[in-house]
Amino acid sequence: MIRNNISHKIFLSLMIPFVLSTITQPLLGTIDIAVVGKLNDVSCISGVSIGTLIFNTIYWIFGFLRVSTTAFSAQSSHYKDKKNISNIFFRPILIALLISLSIIIFQNIIFKSFIEFIQPEIEIQINSAIYFKILIWGAPFVLINYTLLGWLMGLGNIKFSMIMQISGNVLNIILDIIFVIFWELKVEGVAYATLISQIFSFFLGIYFILPYSYHKYFNLKSIINKKELVNIFCVNKDLMVRTICLILHNNLFTVASSNLGGEILAANTVLFQIMSIISYSFDGIANTASVFSGRAKGVNDNTLMKNCWNKTLFWGGIFAILMTIIYLTFKNNIIQIFTTLPDIVALAEKYSKWIVIYPAVSFIGLTLYGIFTGSTETLPIMISTIIAFIIFFIAWKYLIPIYKNDGVWLSLLIFYLGRGIFLIPQLKKTLTKKGDTIEI
Repeated sequence: MIRNNISHKIFLSLMIPFVLSTITQPLLGTIDIAVVGKLNDVSCISGVSIGTLIFNTIYWIFGFLRVSTTAFSAQSSHYKDKKNISNIFFRPILIALLISLSIIIFQNIIFKSFIEFIQPEIEIQINSAIYFKILIWGAPFVLINYTLLGWLMGLGNIKFSMIMQISGNVLNIILDIIFVIFWELKVEGVAYATLISQIFSFFLGIYFILPYSYHKYFNLKSIINKKELVNIFCVNKDLMVRTICLILHNNLFTVASSNLGGEILAANTVLFQIMSIISYSFDGIANTASVFSGRAKGVNDNTLMKNCWNKTLFWGGIFAILMTIIYLTFKNNIIQIFTTLPDIVALAEKYSKWIVIYPAVSFIGLTLYGIFTGSTETLPIMISTIIAFIIFFIAWKYLIPIYKNDGVWLSLLIFYLGRGIFLIPQLKKTLTKKGDTIEI
């Protein structure tokens, strides 16, 4: 167990693998859009982007399954009762299974609600429906994958968490090329490639978890403990509210883009995917912070917790600079990975200035939240996100009519800036209340 100090070497030993593994997550949607972009069909690009948005929305709502499981896993390393650890492991899996079955049952209502909200053009709706009807069957695999991956991350099992994420995305790339480029299956090919990779990752995760022998202590009666299940939802209610704000924010971004026309929507989709890759690189740092803050919380070590703050902010800042330099150097090449349509490329290059600013504006909020989730102090996350969303909505309502697509991007960056500004003052709440008071 690491006590009192986290050296840069120790922090990087977890951070680098976590960044490499988490950065592959948005590649599922990114690869889909990049491959479809090669078809030179705006309706296909926009259709897949809306389909991706729907699933991102669904899965983000229940993203707490991964985040909270990481925290519980990190803290469980101090427990000696294997039966108790087994119960802690299986409860989120049970919740994931029940949620995914509900998603499948109500799939028609879910899809119609999104289409009525976004109101895309008819051809885009058709392609979105094709993508959605295939990928909806991946819901159980995706949500259970969240818990498996979260548990492995919480244990600090770098190797297995990396393999689980990266291998699924590599398979997705291969299948995308085969189904879309060679077999010309278009949107159907993109969807099937993603679905198969989700199923593959699920079975790989099961394989990695089996050596821990949690199944030997499986007891359904103990798992279905009302008090413990309620406790899980209480811990996660703040994360759910935070996620709902993120969903509304992303959907309003897409609605505004769609209202400005199919070409703007396609260009913004490309830029948004680039932004997502940057976001997920910061999420790797947040995952690292979650593991260390979870350990600090488990042993009531405030020195370790404060050390975690410092390392998280330091490496978050370094990554913000690195991402900015990389994007400025290769932005034209990066954009053309997604599409070669001249009009879409021109629009994406026109508004790419906002992606240049994004890392510096967003890194504080995107990395610090991991400290709060690891220590299961989630109320500050909810409060800061709500305040940021309110400010974003005001900007979204009044800036877009004046500045058009620049207003869309400006309002988005205001949201990410607010998430960090309003979270910093709450760091003290992650310190344990036991023992002597520590001055900050």
